[in-house]
Amino acid sequence: MKTKGFKTLTAITALAIFFCVVNAVWVCVLSHNVYTAENNFLTFEKAPRFIFFAIFYGRLIFQPLYNTLLITFLVKQLVAIKKGILFPRINVTIIYLIAACYFIGNLCADNTALLYFENNPLIIKDSTIINTLLFVIFAIIYNIAVKVSEENNLTI
Repeated sequence: MKTKGFKTLTAITALAIFFCVVNAVWVCVLSHNVYTAENNFLTFEKAPRFIFFAIFYGRLIFQPLYNTLLITFLVKQLVAIKKGILFPRINVTIIYLIAACYFIGNLCADNTALLYFENNPLIIKDSTIINTLLFVIFAIIYNIAVKVSEENNLTI
């Protein structure tokens, strides 16, 4: 399928992949700066030390993983469209994983102030919850589209 729309989709996918890679690298660089800072969380003598490790490594792992899953989704979607399949089944699972990684990664990113300041409360932003729910809703709708697409392929 080599249409103008496919070429546009390919260009947009390449741009999105570029931004995902830049974002993942940026998170790793920021995490390195936090880890190597003179007064980093490793020197804290506070009691809930597990929370600091969970926030630091949760952000370091789940935000780049979120970007990697987005790239995987886009590439699989592009390859499937090239083969003539509009909704590949594997993308449903990827969207659910994207939602989980987004929630955990943003929850940790929103609470990085805990690594620097002693009396900050744990924060759960409403935008994190809403965007996670939107990913889950998108996954449900995408799953319905997969089933309808497969059923249409059988009837033709």
